[in-house]
Amino acid sequence: DSTDKTSPKGNGSGFFVSGNVIATNHHVIDGAKEIKVFIQTEESIKQYSAKVLTVDKINDLALITIEDKDFVKYNTLPYQIASHTVDVGISIFTMGYPNASAMGTEIKVTDGIISAKTGFQGDVSTYQISAPIQPGNSGGPILTKDGKLVGITSSGISGAENVGYAIKSSYLNNLIEAAPIMIDDISTNQIVHKTLPEQIKILTPYV
Repeated sequence: DSTDKTSPKGNGSGFFVSGNVIATNHHVIDGAKEIKVFIQTEESIKQYSAKVLTVDKINDLALITIEDKDFVKYNTLPYQIASHTVDVGISIFTMGYPNASAMGTEIKVTDGIISAKTGFQGDVSTYQISAPIQPGNSGGPILTKDGKLVGITSSGISGAENVGYAIKSSYLNNLIEAAPIMIDDISTNQIVHKTLPEQIKILTPYV
């Protein structure tokens, strides 16, 4: 209902890169007058207000900050942001909230592999991945099972099944380094050697 001013006009995914800074796609927050972040814990889903910190329109990246007084900053993150390109064939999984209005607010997980080191029409800033991507997945993390965050979900392609694109994590690292505030690296590796269900349980509050 376009007259309902309380309902969100769109949704996307994101993940923490520091205690209160979240990475997502630029197209997720582009034109937004208000940004709300929903964090899922074992007990509940909590909502916080956020604002844009900085953007990279060319590579479709954005950093937003939670500035809600009720939010307690994270001291550590359970994954490490990869600084280099990973090989074709590496197993990955995605986490996000596709079509939340229709599919519900429970986090969704898909898995696949890095299919190519370049994306649509040979774009070197992205990977092609086999994990299915749907609207609302945009901005979510692409992770390896050994605890490395290697990309950011970007888009799918119409008419092609099991083809998605992910922005390489090196471009995210560039944006973090260029941010107008110092963003501390609080990454650890808490998911290596754990089963995928255990990894999902650990990661969910950070996505």
